[in-house]
Amino acid sequence: MNQPPPTAPDTGIAGGLAFVVLWSTGYIAAAAALHGSGPFTLAVVRFGGSALLIGLWLLLRRAAPAPGRALVHAAIAGVLLQAGFFGFTYAGLRAGVPAAAAGLITGLMPLTTAAGAALLLGESLHRNAVLGLGLGLAGVLFVVLPDLRATGPLLGYLSMGAALLSLSLGTLYQKRHATALDPRLALVVQLTASLCMLLPFAWRLEHLVLQLQPQVIAGIAWVILVNSCSGLLLYLWLLRHGAAGRVASLFYLVPPVTAVFAALVLHARFGWHDAAGFTLAAAGVWLGQRRA
Repeated sequence: MNQPPPTAPDTGIAGGLAFVVLWSTGYIAAAAALHGSGPFTLAVVRFGGSALLIGLWLLLRRAAPAPGRALVHAAIAGVLLQAGFFGFTYAGLRAGVPAAAAGLITGLMPLTTAAGAALLLGESLHRNAVLGLGLGLAGVLFVVLPDLRATGPLLGYLSMGAALLSLSLGTLYQKRHATALDPRLALVVQLTASLCMLLPFAWRLEHLVLQLQPQVIAGIAWVILVNSCSGLLLYLWLLRHGAAGRVASLFYLVPPVTAVFAALVLHARFGWHDAAGFTLAAAGVWLGQRRA
């Protein structure tokens, strides 16, 4: 099987920065959309709309068929990367987790992925990764501990932890098994599998109810067109062309970028206590990406 050519360093960095911005805006758009939707309903609408648009694009471009095993791998990766991550993330946001804190927690993905690769794949875990993980977790705890006195936020933060775990496992699985497919086809398979996974929950628990207020419509449109159709296609393309490391090296920017968007769009508070925690977490992710 022919391997895709690696990207140039400048292209990988530019793509990584673009992905960080697109990824960060997703928390803001989802927080807006959840004012008129349940978390699983929002995820189902996201998956269905994105799969329809990218599927139509594939039909027009007449993409080459793929082997069945590769499609199965893409579906499994999709359940982790899409259904697991976004389902738990939207549930956490709906339970009261601030958008900036959600970005802070999932911004630890490079560190938890490195730890998972060491535990599950036998890869070496260098000293900086261990130190970075400790700093990152300390930063997260510094931000979220004041909110853990009530039951609702506690359940929300547990949901965000599950989202982080699902994202890390999905990234490991995607990198190991599902990078040979055309990124568009891989994403359609992932979205379809995730839709099938979460549709029963959205139907039984939320009755697929949507309140089509302007901010809800804008949030849904953003997560479909920008996050799924642009951001995730870019991420899969970077994975396929060997630039995933450059994306991971820039993930320390996700929490502060998300916090800036939350302050500008949602008028969220951001005091010195939050700034200290975000700085610790960003330093941890940055350190964890540097080889000893």
